[in-house]
Amino acid sequence: MDPRGLHLDSFEAESKRSRFTIRETLSATIRGGRLWTPASVVLGENRIQVLTSEGSLELRPRRLVWTEPNSFRITGLSRRLAFRRSYLRFKSPEEASQAASIIKQNSSVLEEPWVPVEEFPVQVRLMITARYVVLLAYVAFWNVLVGLFLLLVLGALGTFGLVAGVVALMGYSGFPLWIAIARTRRKTHGWLRIQGRSVVVRSLDWIPVFPKLIEWKSPQVIVLSGRGTKYELTFPTTESLTRAVTRIRTAYPGIQEILAETYKQDSR
Repeated sequence: MDPRGLHLDSFEAESKRSRFTIRETLSATIRGGRLWTPASVVLGENRIQVLTSEGSLELRPRRLVWTEPNSFRITGLSRRLAFRRSYLRFKSPEEASQAASIIKQNSSVLEEPWVPVEEFPVQVRLMITARYVVLLAYVAFWNVLVGLFLLLVLGALGTFGLVAGVVALMGYSGFPLWIAIARTRRKTHGWLRIQGRSVVVRSLDWIPVFPKLIEWKSPQVIVLSGRGTKYELTFPTTESLTRAVTRIRTAYPGIQEILAETYKQDSR
């Protein structure tokens, strides 16, 4: 019961930590830190209170998004009408479902169901697009400026400084460009991650793709194109490629598909 005589439901759960101290950050970097901390979740009429060792968070829930069968993200407004968010993980899916049901009974909450995540191992090759060329030009411009600045500073130190400045200029302007071009010429191991309408290519970085076109190059190779992104993806088997494309078609019914000339020739 709260001071106003209203019945309150409470659950023992875990809350994703929102901040780390400098010492904890260093420890997490070296040994891996604890991302989740024990929490008491108190559910009242049109409000949720999450109590942890970090403090207390109170909000009026507006959206509940399932992230796992036993975990969800709750978002809403604080008493000062500031946007607040809390990630909660319960001991079991049943307990999480019970807490979610109480939240929905007490508040007008928009619920988003849990969508399973599927990841496909692939060999990734970045393809050149107009957006990628513009990005390269932008990065190269600033790298050249930094290189010229170092050349002027080091050149004032004499012959040795001049040589060092030239090396710095060549390194700043040439090395990043070489890496960028190399990424378009070689394949790296990665993953294609699909969760609902979220499609991500994960290799050296984590790039979301909004698919618009699938170009079939072979029964195991496609080129996936989106807004400003384009990747050649090589799957280990025809079955895994078919399953991935089926997931993409389901999420993006209007996606276009074409056959590359090499695929047409091989199929004749």
